[in-house]
Amino acid sequence: MRKIDDIGKRTALAGVGTAISLVFVTLAFFVKNLSLSFYVLSAAGVMLPLCLDYYREGFLTAIAVTVAGFFIANVAVVPFAMASGFYVVFSIFWYNKKFNRWLGYLIKAAYACLVFFVLYKVTALLAVDFSSLPKIQALPFWAIYIILNVLFVLCFIVYDILLEQGYVYLKKLLKKVVKKN
Repeated sequence: MRKIDDIGKRTALAGVGTAISLVFVTLAFFVKNLSLSFYVLSAAGVMLPLCLDYYREGFLTAIAVTVAGFFIANVAVVPFAMASGFYVVFSIFWYNKKFNRWLGYLIKAAYACLVFFVLYKVTALLAVDFSSLPKIQALPFWAIYIILNVLFVLCFIVYDILLEQGYVYLKKLLKKVVKKN
């Protein structure tokens, strides 16, 4: 009976996490001005099963939101898939297993470069208008790309640190809720 309760809890957390993330992904698609904020908030749904160390369910949550989000937002689900879905599972796994923090930042910075390339070059979801900044517009394309990439990586590392802090808070909150029931 205990095993069935555990499977039920795992499935319920994955389902609730999927619903939370999917709501934020949908809001990001329809409310363009706040899309970045909603993509960041969508990470909370993926973190829900991870708070109880249910990594498989966290990964399945990321897959479910990506697939369902594709039918709602089409290619606009790519930022979730790359920065709030599977990345969150990897980041929390790395954090919980207490692997080398600096090696983790190196891997995450390399991944951030890949995410920037996909968002900037491949999907054109990240577009910057430099017409109001003539000095930057005068730089060659490769220099602009490198500057933006470095800024993106720095923001991504800050996002990762905030993600870990949010995870710690959510884990404490979830333990209180589960303990009451």
